[in-house]
Amino acid sequence: MARLGETIDRADGYIIITSEYIHGCPASLKNAMDHLFVEFNRKPVAFVGYGNVGGARAIEQLRLVAVEFEMAPLRHAIHIMADLMIPAMKADPFSPEVFASLDRRLETMVVDLLWWTTTLAAGRTTPLSD
Repeated sequence: MARLGETIDRADGYIIITSEYIHGCPASLKNAMDHLFVEFNRKPVAFVGYGNVGGARAIEQLRLVAVEFEMAPLRHAIHIMADLMIPAMKADPFSPEVFASLDRRLETMVVDLLWWTTTLAAGRTTPLSD
């Protein structure tokens, strides 16, 4: 956990990729996050979810968790629906064309994440006043 914490702490922003498991995020992801609370503080996070409803319910739960971690959860997310995943599994799953319909949303999410990452990194270097 110490090594994972050091790795997470070096980043200024995150993209969490999650499946949806029983209408929520996997316990292993939540458990790992719970052990790394301090490393996440005042940093932005974006989400990619996959499953029946594109991981929407898992992402919604993770946004609430992110707020409690004093993170900035971003509005734009990528939702990979099951009906997109099935053809992807039959085709070459590493072919970018399979997920081309998500390109515009991905670009929006990344641009937003970069802005928040830069802004909050600068803010973390400014000492808080009493």
